[in-house]
Amino acid sequence: MEKRTKLDLERIIFIGRTFREYLDHRMLTLEDCANDMKDYRERYVPVSLPILPYRDEEFDILLSAHFLFTYADRLDYPFHMETLHELLRVTKGEVRLFPLVDLEGKRYEFLDEIICYLQGTGYFVEEIKSRYEFQGNANSMLRIVK
Repeated sequence: MEKRTKLDLERIIFIGRTFREYLDHRMLTLEDCANDMKDYRERYVPVSLPILPYRDEEFDILLSAHFLFTYADRLDYPFHMETLHELLRVTKGEVRLFPLVDLEGKRYEFLDEIICYLQGTGYFVEEIKSRYEFQGNANSMLRIVK
């Protein structure tokens, strides 16, 4: 049997930082974001998906990052489909979704079904690999072109 050693998180380096420095940096980044939202309220539009308060084809491109499939354990398939329809409604050109995995790094279980559905309704759909990997297996994006 292989002997496992306990990891000392304080000794692990994340992008040139110790684990503590990494966490401190993340907290500062979140605070900066929250402060920006308070200071510049006009830049932010609070919404509750799957409904968006925008006109049809109001945007050229729409990027959904770290949301839709990430929380597949909390957001069900009908919610994903309603949200995709809404994202496509407000976009003229294309929608990009990243990542295609849940919080555990597992590929969204209905992704192939969604791709087939979208292709069957006339959209060009491709899965694009990325050099950026936010978390384990989170290294691809879905590109949907109208």
